[in-house]
Amino acid sequence: MTAELAGIETMTAPSDECRALSVRRPWANLIVAGHKSIENRSWTSSHRGRMLIHAGRAWVPAGAALAAVQGIDGFGDPGLCAGGYVGVVRLVDVHPAAGCCGPWGFQDDGTYHWVLTNPQALPTPIPGSGRLGLYRAPAHVLAEVR
Repeated sequence: MTAELAGIETMTAPSDECRALSVRRPWANLIVAGHKSIENRSWTSSHRGRMLIHAGRAWVPAGAALAAVQGIDGFGDPGLCAGGYVGVVRLVDVHPAAGCCGPWGFQDDGTYHWVLTNPQALPTPIPGSGRLGLYRAPAHVLAEVR
């Protein structure tokens, strides 16, 4: 582990068990900063445990607007929200939307709430492309986070 990452809880599972999730900005940045503990997905997952968060290139203005309504500053400008692999979280539960998890949990039919805890932003984002779905974390990223 690099000295720069000494404060980050390390990934201890073999690389084939470490997963990553690409999330649009600023949602990804809000997650690793500890503001957003629910990720909305149209699919469920049996995975539980550590998960890398990848901030995609796409920008969602609604995310910045919701952060502002919640009184959360610093997430309204795409230039201030880094892309790439930005942090690590723990996925502890996935459940169907049922009028819960506000304000971050959307209530649309077919939505699943992924409950995230223990967010830890990386000191410096790690460049890399994201993918659709929950995917195996790239080896070059795991090498820096271990």
